[in-house]
Amino acid sequence: MLTTDQVTALAPDAASFKAGRGLASPSKWSELGSNEVALWGLAKGSGKKPYQTQVVLGEFATKCSCPSRKFPCKHALGLLFLAADQSDQIITGDAPDWVTEWLESRQERAEKAEARAAKKKTAKPKDQAAAAKRAEKRQARVEDGIDLLEHFLADLMRNGLAQDHVNTPATWEDLAKRLVDCQATGLAGWVRRLGDLPHSGADWESRLLHELGSLHLLLQSYRKKDSLSPARQADILQLVGQPLDKEEVLKASGIHDHWFVATREVTENDRLLTSATWLYGLNTRTWLLTLNFGMAPSRPVETWPLGTMVETEMVPYPGTLPERALPRLQTAAAKETPLPPAPDTFAQLLRRVADTLATNPWRTRFPFLMLAQPGRLDNRPVLVDQNGDALPWKPRDREMDLLRVISAGQPIALAGEWNGHHLLVHSAADGAGWFSLSTTLS
Repeated sequence: MLTTDQVTALAPDAASFKAGRGLASPSKWSELGSNEVALWGLAKGSGKKPYQTQVVLGEFATKCSCPSRKFPCKHALGLLFLAADQSDQIITGDAPDWVTEWLESRQERAEKAEARAAKKKTAKPKDQAAAAKRAEKRQARVEDGIDLLEHFLADLMRNGLAQDHVNTPATWEDLAKRLVDCQATGLAGWVRRLGDLPHSGADWESRLLHELGSLHLLLQSYRKKDSLSPARQADILQLVGQPLDKEEVLKASGIHDHWFVATREVTENDRLLTSATWLYGLNTRTWLLTLNFGMAPSRPVETWPLGTMVETEMVPYPGTLPERALPRLQTAAAKETPLPPAPDTFAQLLRRVADTLATNPWRTRFPFLMLAQPGRLDNRPVLVDQNGDALPWKPRDREMDLLRVISAGQPIALAGEWNGHHLLVHSAADGAGWFSLSTTLS
């Protein structure tokens, strides 16, 4: 059963959410219908011709004939809100031709993608030799980038952090762009994060030194990667920014579980939108991260709505510990679910962090799902778990007030990340269900 919270999680921004809510009325639609695969309707527009709006159920892929560049558009959101609020207004029956044609075209594209993957597996030796040559050329460029970064770090340590250019954003951005040119995109992202630290508040120097130490360890490990295990090499290459073909990832065995879609955060960098979703496996107690991408203003297409449960096999990327993963089947259907038992306390979370860092010292994101409530300690925001333990918390604007109202002095279910310095809350539960704080507070 579709819920309004699921639809809300799909909204690309607050304006789209508001507009979609305004379209959740039968008077604004005609030819509403659905079957076991799709949902459709004709939305009244400003012109004579209505907009053809359609949604694939389960994965919530959408298409609309309106000119909007947002995905999903306000019409798709309105149709979904209408289905969630007034399902009796939508007739079950055969899909019209324009819906059938779209579904068939999606199936054709999926089959072509499978064919391309199969063709790639049977590539001729000549093609494989060319690919090996390209990989060798790319590695040489990455090593040029590592040389550049090592020289920068050596100069920084020799002259100290009090130099004026350390506080200048252009210093770090110029270095990041040069690393992108060297195809070391992972290192470029790391450098951009370093450039943010001098403007991040008190004690930034110690945090910058810590990050510089981790980066130095990564660069030295890259130099010696051939002597390390394949799993450790995979850690290093992914951090540097070496792309990994999805078909190669999916050749590995996966983890089958009932996955709860716990958090989703969308960030933007040079118009590239990255949607990071944490999934929690109820049986394996495993956390896995999925990433989807899009170019602004279009939001990344999400596989499953926030707060739903999906039974599927997730295939982790190679490495010493599973983190980022791909679904074996993109079409696995998400289902509405009661909130799963919150598995964490702060003591358990910090033990998991310590165990993780002992294996992979470069991890920076540690997801959690727990019962906690907002509070203050030494006049600083904290979250307090059921055992009375507290950790620093960095709330968004109005986030503390919102969680205080929802919690009413009692622990509530929260999900988010610990970044080594403070907690970030991404999702929470109220009486109506599971919702995204970033969407609600935007």
